[in-house]
This record gives sequence, structure tokens and C-alpha cells, in this order.
Amino acid sequence: MKARLINVKRSVKPVLLTPDEVKSKQAELLVIDVQNPKFMTRMLPGAQRLNIDVLLKDIPSNQPVLIACLTGQRSFIAAQQLMQRGYCQVYVLKGGLMAWQRAGYTVWLT
Repeated sequence: MKARLINVKRSVKPVLLTPDEVKSKQAELLVIDVQNPKFMTRMLPGAQRLNIDVLLKDIPSNQPVLIACLTGQRSFIAAQQLMQRGYCQVYVLKGGLMAWQRAGYTVWLT
């Protein structure tokens, strides 16, 4: 009997947080913005931009991280990639900065 290797891809899904949930946890999260810098006009207060303000290698894999972008689509993909690299506490702002602003929270202009 021959052994066979089976390629199993783990389903990786970050936790989606509403703006209210983010607001209540914001002090304990490293907030990383992954918007395209060419089109970036605003960001969450205290957010850092990946590869500009913060490098991936500088983030401990057990650090709770919130990934944000304008609509939530880019951040969801980036969060999945972080989880595939071993980051275990990865969150995404559901609806992105647009939802954050609709909830009445402050943004920083860039």
C-alpha cells in the first residue's frame, strides 16, 4: 500500500468587527490600514500603514491586529494572508472606514 499526500488548504477567516466593537477594543488592537496609498484620504485614528509605518516582520504573531481599508474588501484579503502566516488574533473592520464614518466615529485625514 502506497502512502498518498493530501493537500488540504485550511480555511482561514478573520473575525469581522462592527465599528462599535472596534471602538470598544481599539485600545488593545494594533490598527493597520491597508488602503492603496494613491487613493487614501482618511484613516482610523491611531492607524499605521503597512509597509510605510510598520513592517510585517515587526508585528509579533500573537499581537491582536485590526486590519482596515475603505470598504473592508482589501482588509479581509490582507487579514487572511496574515492568518496564513501564523497571526492568530486578526480582526477586520466590517464595512471599512465607510461604516466607521456612518457610525459617527472620527477619522484622520491624510
